[in-house]
Amino acid sequence: MKTSHRFIRFILLFSISFFAIGYFSKHVNVTSDNFTLETLTWRQSQTAESPRIFIVTNARNGHPLSDYTIQVLDKRKDSLVASAKSGESGQMKAKGLINGKAYQIKITSPDAISPAFEKEITYIHETTSVSFPIEIDIERKANHLNVPTVFQKPELPNGCEITALTALLNYHGIEVSKTTMADDYLPQESLDYHKNVKTGPNPYQAYAGNPRNSDGWYVFADPIVKAANSIIAVKGKGLRAENVSESTREEILSYIDQDIPVAVWVTLDLSPPVTRGGWYIKETNEFHPSFINLHTVVLDGWEDGKVYVMDPLKGRISYPEDVFFESYKALGSQAVIIK
Repeated sequence: MKTSHRFIRFILLFSISFFAIGYFSKHVNVTSDNFTLETLTWRQSQTAESPRIFIVTNARNGHPLSDYTIQVLDKRKDSLVASAKSGESGQMKAKGLINGKAYQIKITSPDAISPAFEKEITYIHETTSVSFPIEIDIERKANHLNVPTVFQKPELPNGCEITALTALLNYHGIEVSKTTMADDYLPQESLDYHKNVKTGPNPYQAYAGNPRNSDGWYVFADPIVKAANSIIAVKGKGLRAENVSESTREEILSYIDQDIPVAVWVTLDLSPPVTRGGWYIKETNEFHPSFINLHTVVLDGWEDGKVYVMDPLKGRISYPEDVFFESYKALGSQAVIIK
């Protein structure tokens, strides 16, 4: 009886073991196959080559930098993989980079006297269509555009804005006089009195009064842009005036870097804005307090922390950069360019 039981247990254990070994072997083979495929896929992804676009920009203002030499080196072997100059858009395309691999990026400026690198960074490659940004810290260089000097007086005692625009137009090669611009192109609306109540235009839409008269007031950026584009259309120049109000200091100065002068609204002598009296806007009946020390100049230079302007009242003059932009901001950051 004991022998029978032992024999039965032996048969059961043998059967279970045989089944378990077969089952385990089958699944081990599948897992092994999967592991082999996954490993192969991983290895392929690691060795797959793909390009990457690098873009060189000025860290100060985000503008692209051209003619910078970009070298991509294998970080482990210190061997050159790719080299090219950035184009007008600041871009350079490097091909044959391996996903997940570390590279050394070396950048040289176009005016470098020696082969010393201006910047070196480590880059881990990844396959993507997004460009890789490289920012270069560049100090601002002195620049003087020498916009033609145009005085507003005696013809336009209160025409600083249209005079500043005339100087911009002359700088860009459009020959026109300040009086022609004031008489034929500047949007103007009269100031009227009724029962001791003064009404007039919205200065964001038209000049209040007449700049030829001593009781004329002022106008802001939009009507100046309209006047500029009207004369540009007549003269047939490939230019366009733009309202760049609300631009930051850096954005305004970056126009000077690009040889683009800027008409800027400030105050006389950069003193704090002062309002006295005013008028009711005809369309809305909203009261507009009038600035009595508003002024417009043409910013056309920068050097060593000073801005240089063509002032329609004073001619060529310079101001400390900080003080100038405080006044610009205090008057609502109004500015116009032509490009």
